[in-house]
Amino acid sequence: MQLETIHRNYEPTKRVQAHVEERADKFEKYIHDLQRVRFTLLVERLDQVCEIHLHYRGRDFHSKADSEDMLTSVDKASASMEKQLRRFKTKVTDHNSRFSTPGITSAAALEASIDREGGDEED
Repeated sequence: MQLETIHRNYEPTKRVQAHVEERADKFEKYIHDLQRVRFTLLVERLDQVCEIHLHYRGRDFHSKADSEDMLTSVDKASASMEKQLRRFKTKVTDHNSRFSTPGITSAAALEASIDREGGDEED
C-alpha cells in the first residue's frame, strides 16, 4: 500500500502522523491489496479538515471530515471511509456467494445431477 500525506497550511505533529498511519493500516482489514491511500490535512479558517482518497482496482473512494481538532477530523473521516469499505466488501462478497448454495459442494452437486440423469434413463 502506498500511503501519501499532503499538508496544506498545517504542520503535522508526530502524533498526528502516527495516527494517520495507524488509521490507514485499518483499511487493509477490509481490502487486503490496497493500491493507494492519500490523506490531505488542511486548515480552513477555524476548522481542521481531513480528506481521504483511496484507490482500489479502478475504484475511488473519498471521505472528508472537519472539526476543531485534527485527530478528531482524522477519526471522523476514517470512520466514514471504513463504512464505505465495509459496504463495498459486503457487496462484493454477497455477489460472489449468491452463485453458490451453502452446504453443497460442486462435487456433491455433480453427483446429484448424474444420479438424476441416470435414474431417468433406466425407466
